[in-house]
This record gives sequence, structure tokens and C-alpha cells, in this order.
Amino acid sequence: MKKLFILSILSAVLFTSCSDNVDLAIDNPTKFSVEIVVDTLRVIVPPKEVVWVEMGKGEHQLTLENDSIIKYNFTESVYMINASLSEYLVSDEYYGPEMFSDNFSSTISKKEVTFLGFPMEGNYDVITDVINKVTWDYGPRESLPEMVEVDADESYTSLVKVYDPREFMDMMQSAYSDYSAEEE
Repeated sequence: MKKLFILSILSAVLFTSCSDNVDLAIDNPTKFSVEIVVDTLRVIVPPKEVVWVEMGKGEHQLTLENDSIIKYNFTESVYMINASLSEYLVSDEYYGPEMFSDNFSSTISKKEVTFLGFPMEGNYDVITDVINKVTWDYGPRESLPEMVEVDADESYTSLVKVYDPREFMDMMQSAYSDYSAEEE
């Protein structure tokens, strides 16, 4: 019995210690390396890459290349760090039959945002903050699946995707090229 009690305490300690970690996804969508200091750890993020840093929950200090210092209390398990101070577009992507797309559209809020200087209307958000709690399904430069499995009790689903500026411009150019080819 005593062994079982000690084993359960060790399991609880191990479980709670695992949940005390924070993962930082330090993203760099630019074509130049970006440097950031997390507490005392100097991190160089190559162009168009993500570098992951694991640390404990609590207050930490980020120092950007422009020498600005940000102190932040990290309480969630995953954050994206926008060390390059870039703009990102957050979009809710619909997956399901065409006949249910109106139902989906009626449940989302349409708002006007400006991304890369262009006004857009739809279910979008723009990220410009340095520290961002990860609330999306797919991050920058991660491809959305072409198909997803929808639960039997649902008619459709959606996935939230974050686009970096280059990824978004490439997607728009590809869509324009596809549209132009159809017109010919």
C-alpha cells in the first residue's frame, strides 16, 4: 500500500511538472536572421524558420534586436513569438459540403481588417503583437490539409490557420494564376 501511495505521488509530481512547461515558437518569416534573447538565452532564428524554446511557466524577459525589453508572465503552454514584428493573418478555413457553407458563414463574425496595407472583410484577425498565445490549428508555413474528417454528429468543421506575409502573397498569386488560366 505504501509503495502504491509513493508511486501515485511520484506520478502526480511528474504530471504537474510536465504541465509547468511553456513552449515558445519563435517565428521568423523574413529573409534575414532574427536574434532574440529569452532571459539570458540568445536565440538566432534563421530566415523563414521557427526555433522552439522550452522554459518554465512564470515571468520571463524577452529582449528584441531593437533592444526593447518585454517582461511577460507566461501561463499557457504554447506561445508564438513574433520577434521580427511582422504582420500575420489569422483565417478560419471551412471544411464541409457546399450546402452547409451558409450555416458556417452565419456563425462567424465578419469584420474589416487591414493586412499588409489592404483592407479585407471576413472572419480574419491580424497579429502584430510580439507575444501571442497559440489558439490556432496551423501556424505560418504549415500547409492546411486538403481534406479533413468531420465527426458523424457534425455537418462541417473549420480549421484556424495563421499566414505570414510571404505565404499569404504566394497564395493570392497562385489563386490569381489559377483564375487567369480558367479565363483563357
